[in-house]
Amino acid sequence: MKHMRKLLAAACVLVLAVQTALIAGAAGPTYKLTLNNTGATEHTFDIYQIFTGDLSVNAGGDKVLANIVWGSGVTPAGQAAIGSASTKAYTLASESDAKDFAEELVTNNYLTGAVTKVVGAGGSEEITDLAPGYYLIKDRDATQSGENSAYTAFLLKIVGDVTASTKLDVPSVEKKVKDINDTADDDISDNAWQDSADHDIGDTIPYQLAGTLPGNYDEYAAYYYRFTDEMSAGLTYQADARVFVVNGASETEITGQATITPAAAAAGATLTVEITDLKAVTGPTIDKNSKIVVRYTAVLNNSAVVGSAGNPNTVYLTYSNDPNPGGSGTGTTPKDKAVVFTYQLVINKIDEGSNPLENAGFTLYKKDSTGTWQELKKFTPGTDTTFTFSGLDDGDYKLVESDVPEGYNKLDDIEFTITAAHDASAANPTLTSLCGGAEGDTITLSGTQQASVSLLSGAITASIMNKAGAILPSTGGIGTKLFYLFGSVLAVGAAVLLVTKKRMEAED
Repeated sequence: MKHMRKLLAAACVLVLAVQTALIAGAAGPTYKLTLNNTGATEHTFDIYQIFTGDLSVNAGGDKVLANIVWGSGVTPAGQAAIGSASTKAYTLASESDAKDFAEELVTNNYLTGAVTKVVGAGGSEEITDLAPGYYLIKDRDATQSGENSAYTAFLLKIVGDVTASTKLDVPSVEKKVKDINDTADDDISDNAWQDSADHDIGDTIPYQLAGTLPGNYDEYAAYYYRFTDEMSAGLTYQADARVFVVNGASETEITGQATITPAAAAAGATLTVEITDLKAVTGPTIDKNSKIVVRYTAVLNNSAVVGSAGNPNTVYLTYSNDPNPGGSGTGTTPKDKAVVFTYQLVINKIDEGSNPLENAGFTLYKKDSTGTWQELKKFTPGTDTTFTFSGLDDGDYKLVESDVPEGYNKLDDIEFTITAAHDASAANPTLTSLCGGAEGDTITLSGTQQASVSLLSGAITASIMNKAGAILPSTGGIGTKLFYLFGSVLAVGAAVLLVTKKRMEAED
C-alpha cells in the first residue's frame, strides 16, 4: 500500500510537470515577455507556444533553437495537418512567411491553451516563465471591430527576455471648415482650415476631410477606406464633393475612383465617400505617408441653429484593420467635429417712456469687401415692436429706420460691428464671446447705444428709442407774446409814417 501511494504521488508530480512544461518547459532557462500597448484603448492578447526545442549558442554567438518540436499552443489536429514541426519551422524564411503561417493557424482553429493578458491603454503587462521557442501573439480586442480597433497576429521568437510593442497602428481623420468675414475679405481661399467658423444664413461654406493611413499600410494586400460625414439639419450639402490623394505639397484628384452619396443636394445629409480598395487606385502614389482628402461645400440654410449650440457636423473613418492574408475586418476612428455658428440682432422699439412703440420699420444692411452696403432684411410698419434679424455673421452693419412712427423724429442710422470668438482648434468647439461680451454682458453697440449679449441664443439685443416731434406753443404762450410784440412794432411804424407824411405836406 505504501508503494502504491508513492506511485500515485509520483504520477501526480509527473502530470504537473508535463502541464508546466507546456509553457515554461520542464527544464532549462525561461524568459519574460513584456507587452506594451501603444494604442488608445484596452486590448486583450492571447499568447500561444507554437514551437519549442533545445536552446544553444552557435559559433557566431547567436542563440539558436534546435531539435524543434510542436509547442503546447498547437492542437493535435493542427500538428497532424501541418506535419513536422521542424520542417515547417525551416520554411519560415521571411516575415511574410511567418504572417501566412500565423493566419493558417488562426483561420483553421489550430490554436489552444493560450495565456491571456489584458493590457490597458498605454500600459504594459509581463508574461513570465516562457520556455525558449516561437510564440504567436494574437490581439483579439473583443470583437476586432469598432472604434480605433486593429487586428494583429504575429509570430515572435523568444530566446531571451523580450519587449514587444503591439501593432495597433490605425489611421486618423480630421474635419475642418473655413471662416470668412464678408466685410474684410471676399477671397475665402486665403482663409485657414479650422474647427469652427461663423457664417450668414445663405452662405456657401467650404469643408475639408483629411484622413491618414496606418504605418503598416504596406502590409495590406487590399485596403478599404470610407468617410462618413453626418451633417446637421441647418446644413445643405451641395453635391460637389471631390477626392484627392495628397503627398506633401502635391495632390492628385481621384474623385472618379470613389463612390460618393448622396448624388444630389440635400439638407442634413449623411455624406459617404467610399473607396473599396485604395491599393487598386491608379494615378498617384499611395503609401503610409499619403493623405486622402475630401473637399465639399454646404449652404447654411433657414433651419440653422442660432447661438452657442451651433451647427455641427462630424466625420469618422471606416478602414481595414487586419493586414493578415485574407483578413477582411474593419475598424472605425473616433468622430471629429466642426461647428458653424450664426447670430442674431434683436431690436426693441420704445418711446421716451420705455413703452413699446408700434408702426416703425427697419432695414439692416451689411458692408461687403468693396465698401458697398448690401441690404439684408427689411421690416415694414405694423404692430410689431420687436424686430429680429437672424442668421448673421461677423462684419460691419448699418441699421436704418426706414419707416418712422407718426409724430416721432427719425433716428440717425446706427452703424456697428459684430465680432465673435470661438475655438479655432478644439475637439468640441465652443462660442466664447460676442461683440467682446460674455453671457449677460452689456456692451456699447455704437456711440452711446448699448446692447445686451447672450451667447446661448447668439443674440445682441438693443432697445431703440424714438423721440416725439417738436410741439408748437399753445395760446398764451411765448408764441402769442411774439405776435403781440410784432403787432406793436407795426403800429409804431404806421404812426411814424403818418407823422412824417403830415410834416412833408405842411412844408409844401
